[in-house]
Amino acid sequence: MPILLIYKELNQLVDEYYKCPDMQIKELILTDLKLLTEVLLLLAASESNSEFTLPLESD
Repeated sequence: MPILLIYKELNQLVDEYYKCPDMQIKELILTDLKLLTEVLLLLAASESNSEFTLPLESD
């Protein structure tokens, strides 16, 4: 499941962010954290919406 993989990556980036002494690298990590958070939220929203959406039938 891609959500679990993204969640794991987010946790690793948070650890790297707090351990990193270089402010420029921290800014890059923060950018990655923001992007992955957006992806995680979009995936979670699409999964919850798919529960309520009927699949399209092909004729």
